[in-house]
Amino acid sequence: MQKLIFFTLLFVAFTFPACSNGDNEAKPPAAAVQDKPLFNQAPATPFQSISVTQAKELMAKRPGLVILDVRTPEELKEGAIEGSTLVPFWAIMQNKLTLPKETPVMLVCAVGGRSFAAGQMMVKYGYKEVYNVSGGLTAWKEAGLPVKY
Repeated sequence: MQKLIFFTLLFVAFTFPACSNGDNEAKPPAAAVQDKPLFNQAPATPFQSISVTQAKELMAKRPGLVILDVRTPEELKEGAIEGSTLVPFWAIMQNKLTLPKETPVMLVCAVGGRSFAAGQMMVKYGYKEVYNVSGGLTAWKEAGLPVKY
C-alpha cells in the first residue's frame, strides 16, 4: 500500500510540474530602485525614514518643514539640530500636537527609535508628510553635521 501511494505521488509530481505558464525567463526584480531626486515631489508614502544626509537636504529644499525633537529636556545638553523644537514624546503619542495635518514634519530623537514610533503614530492620526531621521542625533553628529548647544 505504501509503495502504491509513493508511486502515485511520484507520478503526480512529474506529470504536473508547477502551475506555470511556461515562461521560464529570468526577470529583473520588480522593485528595482531608481535614482530620483529626493524631495522635489510629494512623498510616496506619508512616513519615511531618511538618512542624516537626506535630512539635511530636506531641510534645505522643503519649505515649511517643521523639525520636532522628541528627546527629553535633559538630552538637550547633548545638542540639537538648528531650528528644531523640543516636543514631549508622549504629546505626539497622545495626539496632542496642534500642527495642521498637511505640515511636513521631520522627527529626531537620540538614535531614531522614539522618533520612528512617534512618526508612525502621527501618520495614524492623519499627518500627510512625516520623516524620521534614522540614527537620530547620534548619527547626525557622527556625520559632522552642525548642532546647537
